[in-house]
Amino acid sequence: MKKPKVGIYNITGCCGCVLSVLFNEDEILKLVNIIDVKAFPFIKKKQVSKFDIILLEGTVVSKDDLEILNELRTKTKVLVALGACACTGGIPSFKNFTNPKKYQQLMFPKAIRIQDLEPKPIDSYVKVDYYLPGCPPDEKEILEFCKQIVIGKKPELYDKPVCLECRMHENECLLDIGKLCLGPITRGGCGSVCTNSRLECWGCRGPTTDANYEELLKLLRDKGFDTRYIKKRMKTFVGLKLKENEQSH
Repeated sequence: MKKPKVGIYNITGCCGCVLSVLFNEDEILKLVNIIDVKAFPFIKKKQVSKFDIILLEGTVVSKDDLEILNELRTKTKVLVALGACACTGGIPSFKNFTNPKKYQQLMFPKAIRIQDLEPKPIDSYVKVDYYLPGCPPDEKEILEFCKQIVIGKKPELYDKPVCLECRMHENECLLDIGKLCLGPITRGGCGSVCTNSRLECWGCRGPTTDANYEELLKLLRDKGFDTRYIKKRMKTFVGLKLKENEQSH
């Protein structure tokens, strides 16, 4: 079987998602056995007119980002949003809910000129075919996704909450010990890696399709958490997606 031509790119972001592909030497070796990586930041950049698959990390925060995104979309059959920033806007999109006076003095003059768009996930501008959520996505998850694409199988996005995996690991519920955890509304598939270490889930993998925000808000209020604090936490990674959900109802 001919290997699909793949590009792994990033726009504005921390590069953690593209680097997650390199974290495990065994996984990257397995990956290059099934795909033909034509372009990859930090490794090689090759002029390719057409790709079969492009994995793209980052949030659109500038016109430069948008130009790159539009160009890559025209070059590929399949566009994959790689990581929280690309899938939901991630932490950069939290800027949309922040008073500009609170961060303006922290920005360099050059950055002020560059950041001329409101931070948004890539599907706000172009069609995204698949999503690989997480901050960052697990390298094994990326490998499994590529395997399914290669054999012609449509990858399914995991849609069970983090709580399910947390229970499978027999973890004590963090909500019962006074920690603000977003596991009940957050898409799993991460193996509950944070809650296994008794760290709250912050929702980096995005909400499940049946997430009940109002019920979680009520539960957290009953446990003594301040409403404004809860909403701020919920907006950290997926604020724009929550906004879309509110508008659709």
